Parts: sequence; C-alpha cells; structure tokens
Amino acid sequence: MSTLRKSHGIALIPVIVMMGFMMALGATLAVTVNMDTQTRGAVNATMTGFYAAEAGLNKGMGDYKNIFLAFRIPTGSDFSTHTFTLGTRSISYYLEDKTPSPVPQITIPSGQVFAGLNALQYDYTSNSTAKNLRGEPEATVGAEFLVGYIPLFQFLAFYMGDLEILPGADMTLNGRVHTNGNLYLNTETGRTLSIEDNPPNGIQTVQVSAKGDLYRGRKNTTACLGTVNIDKLENLVDPPLGLDSRTLDCVGGATSIMSASTIAAYKGSIVTQLESIAVPQPDIIARGAGEFWQKADLRIALVLNQVDQLPGAPAVVLPDSIEAQTVGGARDVAKTTSLQLFMTDVAWHNANSTLRGTMPIFYTDVPDAPGSTCTDAAPAGCNNATAAAYSDPATNRPTFSSNDRAYASNMGPLLGAGPQITNFDRDYRRGGFYNWREHKWMRLLNVNMSDLLRWNAANGNPFFNPGDTTDGGLVIFVTIVGPNSLVINNYGVRIFGSPSLQFPPAADPTGLTVVSDQAIYSLGDYNSVAWQPAALIGDSINILSNNYWNAPPCTTNCRNDRQSTLGLADVLRDATTTTMNAAFLGGVDVTVGATYNGGLENYPRFQEDWSGGGRTLFYQGSFVSLGQPFHVNGTWCGTGAGCNIYNPPIRTWNYDPRFNNVANLPPLTPRFVYVQQVLFTEDFK
Repeated sequence: MSTLRKSHGIALIPVIVMMGFMMALGATLAVTVNMDTQTRGAVNATMTGFYAAEAGLNKGMGDYKNIFLAFRIPTGSDFSTHTFTLGTRSISYYLEDKTPSPVPQITIPSGQVFAGLNALQYDYTSNSTAKNLRGEPEATVGAEFLVGYIPLFQFLAFYMGDLEILPGADMTLNGRVHTNGNLYLNTETGRTLSIEDNPPNGIQTVQVSAKGDLYRGRKNTTACLGTVNIDKLENLVDPPLGLDSRTLDCVGGATSIMSASTIAAYKGSIVTQLESIAVPQPDIIARGAGEFWQKADLRIALVLNQVDQLPGAPAVVLPDSIEAQTVGGARDVAKTTSLQLFMTDVAWHNANSTLRGTMPIFYTDVPDAPGSTCTDAAPAGCNNATAAAYSDPATNRPTFSSNDRAYASNMGPLLGAGPQITNFDRDYRRGGFYNWREHKWMRLLNVNMSDLLRWNAANGNPFFNPGDTTDGGLVIFVTIVGPNSLVINNYGVRIFGSPSLQFPPAADPTGLTVVSDQAIYSLGDYNSVAWQPAALIGDSINILSNNYWNAPPCTTNCRNDRQSTLGLADVLRDATTTTMNAAFLGGVDVTVGATYNGGLENYPRFQEDWSGGGRTLFYQGSFVSLGQPFHVNGTWCGTGAGCNIYNPPIRTWNYDPRFNNVANLPPLTPRFVYVQQVLFTEDFK
C-alpha cells in the first residue's frame, strides 16, 4: 500500500507540477492578454493622436497657403499658435520662419520644373501637436517647406487660361511659354512656327509647359496645318551650337492632344499636366484696392464731371479734371499743383519736349454734342474735326477755345522740326479717337511719360524721388474716374512721346512700370533708347506706330486722331516700323466655339495698316495675361478692309533676356508661387 501510495505519490508529483505549470501559464496568458489589450489601446491612441496632429498640420498648411496665394509674406499673428478641437483631442499648430536675411534669390536647379528661372525663396516650418483629455501630448508632426516667388516676366508668354499660338506667317519665338490651361500650336500651310533658344542673345533654354494638354492644331476649328518646331533639351553637336529642334507633327490631319511618348521625345522641354500654380488675380490692377494702386509713386486721374481749370490766363473752366490722387482716391493738392505747372511750363516744353507743340498731358474728348454728326455706329464722314462736335453748353461743356489747338498744330512733329509755341491753350481737351474694334469713340487720358520723368527731375522731384528703389523702382498709375469705370466702357490711357525713359540716376536702371485699370495705348517707340526695365500693365494693350501722328502727306489737317475714322486703305492709316521694349500684362479674349480670340500673335491690339513695305513691330519683353479684359469687349474679327481695324505687322518678337537678372525686372513685377515640401517629421509620445 505504501509502495502503491508512494508510487501514486510519485506519479502524482508530475501531475501537480504540470497543474501548477498550467495554472502559472494560464495566469501568464491572462496577464499577457491584458497587457496586449493595453498596448494595442495605447498604440491606437497614439495613432489616433498622430492622425489628429496630421489634421492640424494640414489645416495649418491650408491657412499658410492662403497667405501665399494672396501674395503676402507671413507676419505678426500669422506666427501665433492656433488651437482647435477634434473629437476628444486638442490640436495646436504654428508656423516658424527659417528664411535667412536678406531673402535669398536663387536659380531653380536643373531637374525641377522651371529650372533656370530666378526666384525669391522663403523657408518655413509648420508644427502640429495633438493632446489627450489629460492635456498630455500624444503626437507631434512637422513639415519644412520652401515657398518660391517666380517673376512672371521671366516668360516669353504666360497665360492664366488657354494659350493659342496660331500665326498666319512664319514666326520664331525664343524662350519659355506657359499656360495654366491648354496650349494650342499651329500655323498655316507652307508656314513655320518655331519655339527655340537663342544663345547669342542670352536665351539658353526652352520650356513649353501647360497645366492641361498640348494640342497640335487649332482650338476654333479642327485644322492642323503648317510646321511647328520646338527645341529639345538636348544638344548633340560639339561644340554646342544651341538646342536641337524637333518637329511636332499633326496626328491624323486634325487637332489632337499630343501623347506622352511624343512629349517625352523632347527630353524635358515640353511639360504638361502640371499642378496649377498660384498666380495673381486680375484685380491686382484695380484702382483703390489693387497692389499697383496702393504702391504707386504717382497716381494721375482724369475725373469726369468734376469741373476744373488750369492756372493762368485766359481762364477756361472745363467739365472734367486732370489731377494727382492720394491712395484714398482724393485729390493730392500738392502734386496736382505740380501737375498743372508741368502741363503749362511752356519754356521747358519748347526747349526739351520729345513732341514739341503737343501738350504733355491732355485728354481726348468724345464728339457727342447736340451739333455732332458722329455716332458709335457711323463714324465715317462725321464732323469730329470741328469744335461744334464737342461743345455742349447744356452739359457744362464749353466751346473749344481754339480750333487749331484742339485739332491740328498741337500734334506737332518731333523736337527740332516743329514750331515752338508761345503759350499753351488752357483747354486740355482734344479731338476724338475712334476705335474700330470696340466700335466706340474713346475717351483717352494722354501722358508724355518721358517728359514727365525729365520735368520732375529738373524741378526738384515734386512727384517722386527718381532714385527710389522701393519695389524695384517707379510705379505710375494712370486712370479715368467716371460713371462707367467699373464696367464695359470707352475709357483708355495713352502713353506717347517716350522712346527714352532714362531718368537719374542713369547708372542704376531702377526702371518704370506704368499701370492702368483701363485700356492702355502706347503710341510710337517706347523705351527704345537708353534701355530701362519697363512694363505696361493694363486692362488691354493697344499699339499705335511712329507714323500715327506723322503720316505723310499729313501736315496739320489730320493729326490729333482725325485719321482714326478713315478706311484702312487710306494712306493716313499707314503704320511705320516701331520698336518697343517693355513687359506687357493685359487681358485677352477667349476663343468660344468658332470665334477665335486672335491668339498670342494678336495679344497687342493694332489700329493701323502695317502691311507692305517691311513695316515691323520690333518687340522685346514678355506677354502675360491673367484673364479677360474687364472694360472692353470688342472681338477680334480678322484683318483687312472687312473689319477696318488693322493689317498685321511683321512680328519680330522675343523675350528680353535682360529680365533673367532680377535686378533688371520692371518695378513690382508680379510673381507666381510654388511650394515644395522638403522634410516631414513625426514624434510619438
């Protein structure tokens, strides 16, 4: 029994040990399961905290993006900590500025979109932390990102919407082309459009880029014609002689989207399907709130229906006022006094003006008096050359005080060839200009910009300090304030007599940007002598040639816009070769259905017959469009006598490579924004 019991006892020992092991194992498993549940709960809480912190980072990046889209630099409260609640968690995020001082100007490196362009680059970090109900941090995430501001005038052409380049004659374009829409390239049978580099003139690369697609062919029809050549980012010649050209062929004989394989053959010079980049809105040129108005050094306005007169005798009370204005839109009394002195300084004018005999600032009136035979619908043969077409006592519009001054001799030839004058007419109105594209008589404020710059420097700088480099140089805003200023109208600003914009200090090309919220007309050579960084920015851009006030056999019977009503075949509407060196920013029409907007080749609007005799528009600059015009709606209807608007010039147009140097950009050059993330960090608590 004892043996048995002993045996049983011996036998029971392993059972008891096993049972104890099993009990221990069960306890261990219970503890392990409990600990795993807690661990998974902690992991879940941590991951949820991470996602919450990431949500804060995304919200912060959205806030900061809006700052950059508004073309502001973060300041003050932009760097404050912001807090919001997400579920049971409190999320805090903030922005830090890591940008060196001064802000670095970089060249975007090769391999990136827009490589080779210059940019101002800012460096920021954004951090976000999620805390639980006990106020304990669960996760922190951060991102470092670079914000680049790239000048729009470093492109030959930069469009907000679809860009169509469809010339009817051979055309060569040098430089970069970008659109935030689709790009259409085409020409006519037997003609060639080339987009290429030009190393001898400082244009070393080519880029054709679009947010959307690249089409070979027209937008308004299915036609795919002619030859289109684009340089590749490749040079197989040693020594290098420039980039290799490749033909962009039509596919199937009709307008078609270029495939990825076709684009790849250009080795990077063609880029499509880009993310939309942030560009300024057209309201940057608005009077009052727009950036150019806010930062202008001088604001000149024609204020309609505000009675005024120039000092001196004979006194002439006029229905409309020409004045300088404050940023708030009120009359700047001191600068207006100086402006009137400039307008009546006969001695200086006779000795120095670029267009002697022509008042340096005046406005072009509309022939709408009761005695006028002129209408918008029937301009030909009207009596716009007589004072009776403008005088209207019933509306406080006095008779022109001198018919000769009003319509003829005031538009004299260039300095040295024309008669001096002994006294300016105190009436700063002149006869009417008819725009055949708009089918309207236009009310124009005319400014001799070269005379204004030089008179200011010669008379103690009453308007501005010519050496001021704030915002890159001088900004002059010229506008018309009237009942239709904010809608479709017949208003415009005309710059004339300005082949040279040189002003002290000549050794430092600070430059000049002329801006208007209305249509801009440039008459004659502009900035063709002693080059300065220059821009013309307006609702639309119109060009009149050197011949406009001097067309032979024009003497005194056709100047001052009398020829504007004539047929296109009349010799008095002939253009002559003209040179312009300025960046353009203006509105362009949109092609709708079969109605063509005229394309890049008709970005500047013409009013004369440029055909025949080698009449050429020599242009160096940049074509930028931020959308449609706000204040004109005349459509492009083609060339020739049928439309009676214009015949095109020989277009010798190029990007101005001097703009590659940031110091040579026009004052207040608008920029587009790109954001590049360079680092992401995460920290689990």
